[in-house]
Amino acid sequence: MQNELFITSRILTSLIVLLLCFDIASVKAQSKTPGRLAEAEQQSKRASDLLEKIMAQTDHRIPKELLNKAEAVAVFTDVKKVGLLFEGLSFGHGAISRRFSDHWSAPSFFILRGLSIGPQIEAKSINIVMLFMNDTAADWLLEKRGVVFERAKAPVSGPVGEIRTEQKEVMPVANLFSYTFNDDRLLGRDLKNMLKNFGIKADNDLNKSVYGLSAYDLLSASNSSKIVQVTTEVNIFSQTVARFFARN
Repeated sequence: MQNELFITSRILTSLIVLLLCFDIASVKAQSKTPGRLAEAEQQSKRASDLLEKIMAQTDHRIPKELLNKAEAVAVFTDVKKVGLLFEGLSFGHGAISRRFSDHWSAPSFFILRGLSIGPQIEAKSINIVMLFMNDTAADWLLEKRGVVFERAKAPVSGPVGEIRTEQKEVMPVANLFSYTFNDDRLLGRDLKNMLKNFGIKADNDLNKSVYGLSAYDLLSASNSSKIVQVTTEVNIFSQTVARFFARN
């Protein structure tokens, strides 16, 4: 039984990788179409607006302790989750910024894909926030094949609201915390349980169209000194992250 579950898990992981690669391949065919800059600006603004709404919830937002420690922030807006009788698909786009010694990186654009097996008929949209809490987790974003969130990489439901002094000793510790934000409410959510098998991969066609650089260039510590000239509209997400995730 355990052997069968392992094989099933490996098959689903491979399918997620294929879904991520297929999406990038389909986008590359459109790489020379106009409007890529506008697309990047829209993604960055949607991600920025979502963070603004989350942090406006004074008693029900991301705890300050996590804001101080997060090394990378990912926001995926309007992620579609569609049930098709015997399988479910999740798909969406988002922006990611990484903390360096004296600045946050320009937004790097990613795609999200998920696949679940089993009877299901549903269609809904969700907003997702992921906090990569250390360099080990942030370095997952540099993997060329993308990141499939399974086993040690599975995100943990994030705490919500300010953590009181007496709670700090039992504050959860994880490489990656995850949240959803819908109906003006932030919830710590176990995305592995919610989306089942899912992963993200850099949309390097969009990144290179905007910056002339890949996600690796934008998010790698060894390349953090590279100067990236972008419009204020593209950089709005990183500016918002820098404002809320400043270290005290």
